[in-house]
Amino acid sequence: MSDLPRVTETDFTEMKGVDHVAMTATRARCIWRPTPLRDVGIDGTIEYVTPEGLTPGRLIAVQVKAGESRFKDAKVEWVPFYPEKKHRTYWMEYPLPVILVLHHPVTGETIWVDARESLRASPDIAAIKVPRNQVFDGEGVLDALAMSGPLPTGQFDVQAVLAEMAQPEPRAQNLCYLYLFAQGMTDIATSLYVSVEVVTEILDVVSAEWDPPRWSLGEDEFGFLDRYLDFLVQHDLARIDYSAWRQARERELVGKLFAPLTPKGKAVRDAIIAIDDSLPTRTDPDSRAIVERFVQMIFNPTGLDEVSLRQERIELVRKNLAATDDAIATE
Repeated sequence: MSDLPRVTETDFTEMKGVDHVAMTATRARCIWRPTPLRDVGIDGTIEYVTPEGLTPGRLIAVQVKAGESRFKDAKVEWVPFYPEKKHRTYWMEYPLPVILVLHHPVTGETIWVDARESLRASPDIAAIKVPRNQVFDGEGVLDALAMSGPLPTGQFDVQAVLAEMAQPEPRAQNLCYLYLFAQGMTDIATSLYVSVEVVTEILDVVSAEWDPPRWSLGEDEFGFLDRYLDFLVQHDLARIDYSAWRQARERELVGKLFAPLTPKGKAVRDAIIAIDDSLPTRTDPDSRAIVERFVQMIFNPTGLDEVSLRQERIELVRKNLAATDDAIATE
């Protein structure tokens, strides 16, 4: 009996799975970077490369699981994967989307799912369902990279972006992204406030010129708001938790979010300010297209007045502090 370290067949199978992912990413003209040192739940990352060869900084993390046993409980439409507790926490908290890839070494079937999003949506699920129609081929690599939003172009021209933002959408009552961008400015004009409320405020104003001056809010307007988020992500104008927004929309909710402007977003903001400065003198010299809006989020679920609500919250905090002190004292 040998005392030497042993490499099992499972080790070679897992390496074949990782090699398959690496070759697939390369065929998609993207960059595969294996984890160089200890793998604690991420085998590597894939970085997006545009058709022009530009690298705009879109990455995903990848965990590969290979072997016939991975498919033993396979259903017609999906394959279950049972993550260990340590991986659940690690993947949910990871700063990049974590793509789980299952590879069958005999049939060659290779499928994927965004494990981070699956766990964030349902933290207590026993198994992550990996769709069998979500094939990890060249197109699948690009689909996985798009889990953080539409793939960026890698190119940026302020005037071209402004021109696109100014285009009205007839199916959404001629709204345009420029309205939302300017009206949503907050936090000393360094962040955007995104909400359907901004849409309704704009429609209140522009509809005054219509005959009759009436507007509606429906599927087209909500779709317009979704496309606006896509536009911000694609051109890297603001830091948006795209996964959280998409999960809310899948539950037919439209939330509110604050998104800090990126350097590109600030360049667009400054270009609008420069256009403002070049316009003829206004009736009100202080009136501008980019003006910080003040946003207040009111949380009052119990129906109590605000003073009573604050007192109640502070008293609950005091009780928590006292309970924590007691727990520490008994240790």
